[in-house]
Amino acid sequence: MIDLHICEGSSLGSGVVLPPYEGVAAPAALDASGSLTVGVAVGLAIGLVITTLVCRRISSAARSIGKQILAIRSPADEFSVPSGTPGVIRPLTSSLELAWLRLREAVARAEREREGIETVLSGMADGIIVTDARGTVTFVNKTQLSRLGTSEAQAVGRSFIEVAKDHEMHALVKECLAAGEEKTGTVETMPGRRYFGLTATPLPEDGGCVVVLQDLTEIRHLEKVRRDFVANISHELRTPLASLKLLAETLESGGVDDPPLVRDYVGRIGVEVDRLAQMVDELGELSLVETGQVVLERGPVGVRAVVERVAARLEAQAARAGVDLVLDVPKDLPQPVGDVRRVEQVLVNLVHNAIKFTAPGGHIILAARAEVDKVVVSVADTGTGIAEEDLERIFERFYKADKSRSTKGTGLGLAIARHIVEAHAGALWADSVEGRGSTFYFSLPL
Repeated sequence: MIDLHICEGSSLGSGVVLPPYEGVAAPAALDASGSLTVGVAVGLAIGLVITTLVCRRISSAARSIGKQILAIRSPADEFSVPSGTPGVIRPLTSSLELAWLRLREAVARAEREREGIETVLSGMADGIIVTDARGTVTFVNKTQLSRLGTSEAQAVGRSFIEVAKDHEMHALVKECLAAGEEKTGTVETMPGRRYFGLTATPLPEDGGCVVVLQDLTEIRHLEKVRRDFVANISHELRTPLASLKLLAETLESGGVDDPPLVRDYVGRIGVEVDRLAQMVDELGELSLVETGQVVLERGPVGVRAVVERVAARLEAQAARAGVDLVLDVPKDLPQPVGDVRRVEQVLVNLVHNAIKFTAPGGHIILAARAEVDKVVVSVADTGTGIAEEDLERIFERFYKADKSRSTKGTGLGLAIARHIVEAHAGALWADSVEGRGSTFYFSLPL
């Protein structure tokens, strides 16, 4: 008789440790009549059942681990071994757990690098747009989103032309994608308003491109200001120099023998020299105030006293021009903080301009009023006024609203006045109706 027992912890097959299986009894001993075949069959059947159960448990655990691997979303996800995992796959789960930890570290590192790159790109002053090989936008930094007035959700996934809304930009990006070469160009958007330098660089890996847009508007404006400055100063110098040359040549050709003519020409030479000296002084003054080299001697400013001194200083000039000066300044006006001498310089400039462009019989009103946190001083005239298209530019260097009045000043006074007022944290502005007069205002903080 042969006894066949399947015991707890016994081995089955190639070293697989089988767990106990409750509820199934070992077969009874077979008799000598030859029932061995039945016993063996029963034993094999039980062994197959137990093996099937173990395999199911191993398969279930493996599937659970596999699902976790496939469900990776972020470094915060955790790896866990299912409860009741058979010991036979414990080494496998340990290896998977180690791989999982390394994967989490790699994902976390990649996430940190991505966030760092996005932070750098978002902080750049230049706009950046990334497209794929089909020209579909895959990334836009915050600078460009702000310029476009849209959001990342509205921009990503759309075509470049839909996002940029500019055919010149789109044409340059198409050339870059088609040729696989870097393309550069300059684009003007909103004609006369914004200029952009555009560089489209192909991405060798996926066939897309990176578009970098640099705002050149301010640079263009500065270039124009520089050109205008050179042209204007050349024009302003040419007129007095030509007059001096003509006067000198006249005297040299025999005019010195005519005493009345000599006296007249000497007086004219003095006027032109004074004009050149004024221009040199104002250019030096403008350079100082624009570069912030003027040191303000701050203290309480008695606005009424300043207005009275300026009126007394220019009263004779106004009388020669046939213009009345009228003062309208309350006695109890609060005192702002500032440099008295510089404030007086601003007011002299404004009143002097008003006298020059007010016809005889007109009048100029010097007024001041207190507001919540500042004092506002105004100079109103009944002169020729300023055209609306010139009003925004009158504070530029050398700009003159009426070119026919080019002999009346250098065109630097208002530019200097604006810088002085802004150095006091105030503002200078003007209102005007052409043919009816102008009013200039400047404010000083209390």
